Amino acid sequence: MSPTRLRAVALEARGVLRVLQDGLGPVEAGSIVVSGMLAEQLARELGAGAELGTVVVGNGTSVAGAPVIVRVIAGEPNDEDDALVRAADRAGVPIILVQLWPQADWRAPFVRSPFVVECKTGEGFPVGEIAARIAIAAEQAPGLASRVPAIEEAVAAGVVKGGIAHSAFLALVSGRTAAARPLLALEQVRMLSQLRALDGSDTKPDGLPVVAGVAGATLAASYAFRELARRSRRYVPAPLANAAVATAGTWALSAIARKLLEARTPPS
Repeated sequence: MSPTRLRAVALEARGVLRVLQDGLGPVEAGSIVVSGMLAEQLARELGAGAELGTVVVGNGTSVAGAPVIVRVIAGEPNDEDDALVRAADRAGVPIILVQLWPQADWRAPFVRSPFVVECKTGEGFPVGEIAARIAIAAEQAPGLASRVPAIEEAVAAGVVKGGIAHSAFLALVSGRTAAARPLLALEQVRMLSQLRALDGSDTKPDGLPVVAGVAGATLAASYAFRELARRSRRYVPAPLANAAVATAGTWALSAIARKLLEARTPPS
């Protein structure tokens, strides 16, 4: 390998390691604030197994410091609901509306928030659906999920889905350019870093050695994926080959990462 090529690889490895190191250390994710009718019940369900104080019942007026607000409404939204939505919008805090027992003639609350969950009569709170909205809405969702088990699976699924979509897009746009592989590697590293954050791995003493291992493995895999894409172009159009390999490779890395994290997690 030429000196120029060695320098390029070293710079790329440094960039990948920097992305992973940025995720080291605790992240202040705040608390999920639940308010409205039956807020105590929903907070208990969302907070099952969670760290103390990560899911709290709010007064329905304060939005300061919350990464996401869950508002339970019964019937059509009232003035108090509207005031909370406006306050959250001004503060840049996403709000999830859980509408109890929706009726056909009620006004849809979608104009107030893009995150709306319906809770039908006799079915209880759809915690999985609410968790999926939190995973989309919360800016620090992985850090939050490391402390709130009820949303962990939804956040992990969202991280993987986003990583695959971004990788496929980069493969289509970059095509055969020299920048394609490094860009894909960085995207995959970001995804793996977020997955590591789900179980609090980045705050553990072995964080840096594991990060270095992830960086090296991802770089090595990126070269293998590039070669596979090249060979696939003999049989299918280049854009399709690039996107397919990027999608499959990113999914494979995410699956391996999840398995390793599960193996490292002590049984409850």
